[in-house]
Amino acid sequence: MVDISLVDDSYVLHRSFFVPTKDGAIWAITFTTYGGTILTAGISVILTLVFVQLWDFICFIAIVFPGATTRRRHLALVTLWNSNDSWFAFKELAKYALHYFGSQSDFVYGFIFCTLAFIIYGGSLSLGIVGPSLMQVGTVAPARPSAVYYPSSNQDTAAVLERFGVLSPANLRALGSVDASLGTLADSVKIGQPVLLGQVGGENVYQYSYTYSLTGIDIGLQHGSDLALNVTGSCTTEYGWISNLSNANMDVYRLWDDVREELAVPINPYALQDAPKATFVFHPNAANQSLQTGNISYAVVAWSAHRPSIKQGGDPWYETEVRTENISVPYNAAFWIKRSRPALSCWQHDSWTYGSQNVTNIYGLRGLKGMKIKPVLLSVLESALNVPVMVNLGNGAGLSALKSASTSPNGVINAEVSSISDDLKRLILGSFVLTRNVLLDTTTYQAGSGLNNIMQDENGDPLDGAGDFVLSSPNFQTFSLVGIIVLCVVFVTLFIINILLHQFLRLYTEKKPGGKAEKRMMLFKVLPAAQLFRRAYEPKDQVDTEWPCSDDFPSKKDKTEFKVDKCSEEKPCNGHISGELPEPEPAAQLNEENTATELSAGKEKTTVDVQQTHVGQD
Repeated sequence: MVDISLVDDSYVLHRSFFVPTKDGAIWAITFTTYGGTILTAGISVILTLVFVQLWDFICFIAIVFPGATTRRRHLALVTLWNSNDSWFAFKELAKYALHYFGSQSDFVYGFIFCTLAFIIYGGSLSLGIVGPSLMQVGTVAPARPSAVYYPSSNQDTAAVLERFGVLSPANLRALGSVDASLGTLADSVKIGQPVLLGQVGGENVYQYSYTYSLTGIDIGLQHGSDLALNVTGSCTTEYGWISNLSNANMDVYRLWDDVREELAVPINPYALQDAPKATFVFHPNAANQSLQTGNISYAVVAWSAHRPSIKQGGDPWYETEVRTENISVPYNAAFWIKRSRPALSCWQHDSWTYGSQNVTNIYGLRGLKGMKIKPVLLSVLESALNVPVMVNLGNGAGLSALKSASTSPNGVINAEVSSISDDLKRLILGSFVLTRNVLLDTTTYQAGSGLNNIMQDENGDPLDGAGDFVLSSPNFQTFSLVGIIVLCVVFVTLFIINILLHQFLRLYTEKKPGGKAEKRMMLFKVLPAAQLFRRAYEPKDQVDTEWPCSDDFPSKKDKTEFKVDKCSEEKPCNGHISGELPEPEPAAQLNEENTATELSAGKEKTTVDVQQTHVGQD
C-alpha cells in the first residue's frame, strides 16, 4: 500500500471490507477525515457511558451486600448511591477509609470501593481519550470494482505498443517515488556492495547482488495476508559479449553469445546529444526458465559510450577519457565515456509462498489449498509479475531509467558521481515500488483502445473480487467494525443488566415481602439524597401533606421556607438548617389528592414542626 493522490471514484467509503494486517484480515469500515472525527467523538461518548453503567452496577452490588448495618457503614452507602461521579466517590471513600483505618471491617469496605471508584474514573478518562485510536486500523479504503483496469496481453504489434503506453506511467511513478523517498524505501531493499570477482583483459569484473521482499499486506490484498514474495537477484559485468562487429558508428553486443540476440549501441553525433540510457533484454529462454525453476536471466546494456562528461569517472559504465572529436557539446565537456562498456548479465529468482506452501513460480498460486485471493487478482499478479519487474521498468522508463540521466539537463553528465551501483539501486527500489503498487495502479490506468480489461467480464461488469484490495490516503480513517460492535454490545449489555437487576429485586420483594430482599430493596428507596433531605426536617411518625412520602418532589403549593443559621458561640457546629411551615389552610381548600391520601392513612391533619438539624455532625 502506498499513499498517492486518488481519484474520488476509485474507492468506496462507508462499506465494510477487510484490512490486511500481519495478524490476519480485520473487518473494518472507512470514513472521510470529517466523518472519522464525528465517529471518534461518538466512540468516546459510548466509552464514557460504559463506565457510568459499570459504576452503577458496582454501586448496586455494594448496596445489596452492605456487609453491616451500622451507621458508619450506611454513611458509605449514602456516599456510593449519591455519587454519580466516580471521582467524587473516590475522594469521599478515600477519606472514609483513612478515618476508619483502625477498624478492619469499615476500612476494608471503604478501601475496596475507593479503589474500584479510582479504576472506573481512570479507565473512563484514559479510554475516552485513547479508546477511539485503538479502534483505528489504518487509513485505507476498498477499491471501487468498476474503476479498476488492467490491459490484456494481446500478441499483435499494435496491441503490444498500446499496452506499453498504458503501463508506462506506472513505471515513471515508481521511479519518481524512489527519488522522493529514497531513505524510507532503502530499509525495505537490501543491495550489497560490489564484489570484485577478478579481471578480464585488464578490466575489473564486479558482481552486484540484491534482495527484497513483500507480502500481501504490502500489496494491499484484503484476503492475501499470507502471501509473500522474496526476490533474490544478481548482476555481473560481462565483457565477453562485446562483438567484433563493432565499428566506428556503434558498439555491438552479442548477448549470451547468441547470434539472434545482437544489440547495437549507436555512436554518432546525433546519439551523443542524449544522456546515457539502457536497454533491458530477457533471456530468449526466459519463459521456460520461469516455468521450470523460477530463475530468469536478463541483460542490461548501457548506452553510455562517448557520452560527454564534465569530470573524470572510473566506474565500469562511466570510465572516461579525454574527448578527441571536435563536436560541440554543452559546457565544453573535456571528457567522454570510453567505448565497449560491459553489459550486465543478470538473473533473478522470485520465490512465492502462501502461508507454509511454496510454489516454483507465480502461476502455481492458483493450485494451492486454502487460497483466498480471487482469480481476477491472481490474473493481474501473473500478468505484471511473472518476469523480473526491473526489465519492464527500465524499458518503460526510457531515458529516465538511469540515475545518471536523471541528473543531466542536456545530455552531459558528471561521470565522477555516476556508477552502476547507483543506477541499479534506483532500478531495484523502483522495482520494489512497482511491485507493491501493482494493484493500486489499476485505479490510475487509462483504458487503451483495442485492449480488453482483464478485470471485467464479457459484459463489461467487474469480475468477482476485482475490488478486493485497499488504497491508502491520509484523507481516510479506518475503524475496526468488530471493535465498534463489541463496544456497543458491552454498553447495551451493562444497561440491560442494571435495569434487570433492579426489576428482579423489586419483583422478588413483592413476591416475598418481609424478608432480607425487601430490606435491601428499601435501601434503594431511602438512600437517595431527596429522601434523606426530607428526613432532615420531617417530624417522626408524621407525614408532610405538601410532600407525601410517595412523591419524588414537593407539591407546587409547598410554601415551606428554609434558611441557614449560624451556631452559637457556646455550642460550635457546622451550621443549622431551619425553617417554618406555613399555616395550614382550611380543609375545604385542600386538594383532593392530599385529602384522599390522609384519609386512607387514617390520620388527622397535623401542623408540621420543623426541627433544626446539625449538618455534618452526629
